Amino acid sequence: MALTLPTGYLSASQINKYLSCPKQYEAEYILGIKNQGGSVASCTGSSVHKLVETNLKKFIVGTPEVAEDTISYLDTAEIAGLFAGVQDMENESAEFWVSEAQKLFKTWYKELGHSIVPLKSEFKFEKEVSGVPVVGYVDYTDIQKGYEQICDLKVVSKSKSLSDAKNSVQLALYALALDNPNVRFDSVVKTKVPKANTVEYTFTKSELGYFTDLIGEVATNISLGRFPMTDPTSWVCSDKWCAAWGTCRGKER
Repeated sequence: MALTLPTGYLSASQINKYLSCPKQYEAEYILGIKNQGGSVASCTGSSVHKLVETNLKKFIVGTPEVAEDTISYLDTAEIAGLFAGVQDMENESAEFWVSEAQKLFKTWYKELGHSIVPLKSEFKFEKEVSGVPVVGYVDYTDIQKGYEQICDLKVVSKSKSLSDAKNSVQLALYALALDNPNVRFDSVVKTKVPKANTVEYTFTKSELGYFTDLIGEVATNISLGRFPMTDPTSWVCSDKWCAAWGTCRGKER
């Protein structure tokens, strides 16, 4: 059947959104009902990503630098601008959160970044997976072990596990699109004393076949207009996490 996708393609975030709540996917991507503004957590993550991207791209072009040099190179105001749309700053200033992001970036550099041998950093792909157009952005690839690993950087409260990597739609999509089963989560963990670690995984052919089928099924369901409600016990089914709450579970009946 001919696919009809609201954006013309699927991304990992779209697939995960549909799998967590098809109704929420419909609200966001078809009806245009979205949460306004970002959160401190998401903008802190974006800030760390920006610092990491800058550091690795300097390495790739032959001018490697230590963490402090990267922090000096990027204007603090530029990083602070990433917090401009945040409505709840949790009683702190943008400068405070920029400082937190810089601290997390230093942790990444000290525990992971200094040994990474990046081949590419922050790049886009546009591919087809079994007839489904897919688009994604990869944080970086690393060849320090003698082969290329596709790496996704996460700034999180809890380290990613092997199970997280094995079951990740995002990592599987990257593996399929780039024809490389070797993937990795690099986690910067926001504990009292920040830490960083990695979890590696190599997808089997059978596992990638499953994710190919899953992506195809999601694309087919969207094209056919199938948007059932999610499990009411799901954490996403709340007024805090769903902009369409008032038109779905929370509406007056």
